[in-house]
Amino acid sequence: MRGTVLFMDLKSDSGVVAGDDGKRYGFALQSCPAGVPPVGAQVDFEIRENAAADVYVLRTPFAAKLDWLFWFLFSWRGRASRDQMIAFFACAVLFLPVFAVCATWSGIPSFSTAGGVLATYAFLSVAVKRFHDSGASAFWLALTAFLSVLTTLVLARVLNLPFIGTAAVYGLLAFTGLAAVFCVYLCFAKGSVGENAYGAQPASCRTIRLK
Repeated sequence: MRGTVLFMDLKSDSGVVAGDDGKRYGFALQSCPAGVPPVGAQVDFEIRENAAADVYVLRTPFAAKLDWLFWFLFSWRGRASRDQMIAFFACAVLFLPVFAVCATWSGIPSFSTAGGVLATYAFLSVAVKRFHDSGASAFWLALTAFLSVLTTLVLARVLNLPFIGTAAVYGLLAFTGLAAVFCVYLCFAKGSVGENAYGAQPASCRTIRLK
């Protein structure tokens, strides 16, 4: 049976597909071996106990692809797989030099600032979803950012705290470095198999899993 996805809710782990027979069938995310189908996608499925099962995406509308890209770059909810993170970094390495050259030639400071803020926000969004895939909270990213700012202010003597001596500064540097290393580890750690507290397992985790 073929049909179109009408509704998808990651929180309730459920969706609705309209079959070519004119009927609507509910399905669970576990019934999608190739990943969660976006709303509007054309799918092929089987009917078991008056519900859709073994749901596979045949075609995804362009608007649905744009919705997914917006979620991937700017949403802090859900999970992103390791290979999605690697692909994001690869695209960033290719795109950012081009953007930097264009920003320099434009001579518009606000253009460079807006691009930098947007790129930073996108990186943080992807990193947070990568943490979620490993079952970790974005607390570690927030802690690392706070320690980095604090350490920079202390080293630049902008912030003078009487109770922070030389030994405390070195300790703060070491702790900040360890937190940063842990964040890098979370960005590339193996994702949780199956559903965790942050959502369903990304589809690509089932096909690409580094040892």
